[in-house]
Amino acid sequence: MYYIGISAYYHESSVFLTNSEGVNCFLKEESFSRIKGDKNFPKRCLNFLIKKFDLKKENIKFISFYEKPFKTWWEIFYFSIKNPLKNKDFLIHHLKNFNKGSIFFYNDINKLINIPRNKIIYSSHHLSHCLYGSTVIKNFLDYVFVTCDGVGEGETMSIYTIDNHYKIKKIWSNFYPNSIGLFYSAITDYLGFEVNEGEFKVMSLSSFGKPKYEKKLKDIFDINSFKIDMNYFEFHKNPSKSFSKKFSDLFGDPYLNLEENFNKYADIASSAQLILELTMKNLLEKAIKLSGKKKIVLTGGVALNCKMIHSLSKDNLFDELIVPPSPGDSGSAIGAANFAFLYDKKIKTLNLNTIFLGPEKKLINKKIDKENFFLKINTNNNFLDNLTDRIINGEIIASYYGNTEVGPRSLGNTSILCDAKNIDVVKKLNVNIKKRENFQPLAPMILEEDFEKYFLINKSIKKNLEWMGTLCEAKEELRIKYSSIIHVDGTCRTQIVKDQNSLTYKILQNLKKKGSDILVNTSFNISKDPIVFDLYDVYVNMKRMNIKFIVMDDGLYQTKDI
Repeated sequence: MYYIGISAYYHESSVFLTNSEGVNCFLKEESFSRIKGDKNFPKRCLNFLIKKFDLKKENIKFISFYEKPFKTWWEIFYFSIKNPLKNKDFLIHHLKNFNKGSIFFYNDINKLINIPRNKIIYSSHHLSHCLYGSTVIKNFLDYVFVTCDGVGEGETMSIYTIDNHYKIKKIWSNFYPNSIGLFYSAITDYLGFEVNEGEFKVMSLSSFGKPKYEKKLKDIFDINSFKIDMNYFEFHKNPSKSFSKKFSDLFGDPYLNLEENFNKYADIASSAQLILELTMKNLLEKAIKLSGKKKIVLTGGVALNCKMIHSLSKDNLFDELIVPPSPGDSGSAIGAANFAFLYDKKIKTLNLNTIFLGPEKKLINKKIDKENFFLKINTNNNFLDNLTDRIINGEIIASYYGNTEVGPRSLGNTSILCDAKNIDVVKKLNVNIKKRENFQPLAPMILEEDFEKYFLINKSIKKNLEWMGTLCEAKEELRIKYSSIIHVDGTCRTQIVKDQNSLTYKILQNLKKKGSDILVNTSFNISKDPIVFDLYDVYVNMKRMNIKFIVMDDGLYQTKDI
């Protein structure tokens, strides 16, 4: 019997299918639609799973949605009518989109799978985040679970514990509009970046500035009470604008040219980043005090800020801090499926020991003949020498093998790779191929056994490096040999590779034999596009990026001219 968790309608829609025999499959709607962050009901994901697993009402135990739709809509309506004149645009916007919302989840499901209503269950938003977090640790009794995001069903922060009977207890919550997540998104909007997409750019930009606006921002967001002064914001009444005129009066005109105003914008970003870090420190302190536990699992979109995770570790506040690979809403599909496991009462909570929960590449491309697009160029079974020689000689290589990754970060199986020693190649990859702002750093990839040679990190957060969930500090030897991958603040968002059976491990091992032990790894997509999914996406994007070579499960290939 299958259990299905679904996240949809607000951010990147996703589906997770699992059963008690260890079958797992995670999908994002954007992979099929090719719309970055696609939030629509994930019909394409479900159609894929229906065909693959022959899904029908007889072999589905539960389909679980990641929030309670009526509660969400009540919170929107209730908040709007408290001040109807100020919030009318906000309410009108949501009423216009009522028929596209989560209230019609069952109807959307029923168009694809004729399933009785008693098999449709609903988790709560923050609980789904929490239950996803519980799948990546072994002994959840030792942990307190903290969720922090923009908003979900009226909550913006929450703290949970789970006992040995799998009883989940919420011990504290903070409520809308008091949201550090929406505060940070408003800064993102003010600086001219896209909300729900550009927050990581603010994080990167913050390293170039100084927190000159700390006091002003503390007057706007109280880091102790977690309360926000709504006079400076409009996200509660204007769906297309996050900040008010009062905010602009305080900080100057928004949306200015970044290059011409780089120092000022960097200082604002630095100040916002500091407010975030101080707020989260206070939140984690509260969680430790209320729960008596010093091991923490942190979820929600705010947890994607890896600079914050690194900063929090410096105070020795906790014994361990884990951020799962996909802490935002897409990962909540996994949490929703876990909720279904617990709801069934016959099955204990999920335990997922891999970050590669997507389908195998051969399954994705079952009906696509790769020989139509690619020419196999290795002449023997051992293609690693051919591959690593090309990398050493300055070639940028695409990778496409194994199962797809969970979360927003490519971790080798669907990546673009190059030699970290070659400064010119790294620059070309970042600016010309990925088309990113030049202040954004690229991520190094290294074997676990070589990590301490080049990097420093607090052990309490080291686990997160397996999926690029935090930063670490560069040692002097790294500064000498691999200066191209070090951010302006001396940190790197490093990925450590542990699995000796993986192709990524073997590539790194062979590269090491040739004198270079670090690869640059970035996601296989152009900025603002989803990560590639099938072979057609791969081919089109390689042509767009002018990348000639790609490593797959069975060898090294070159693109054809078709």
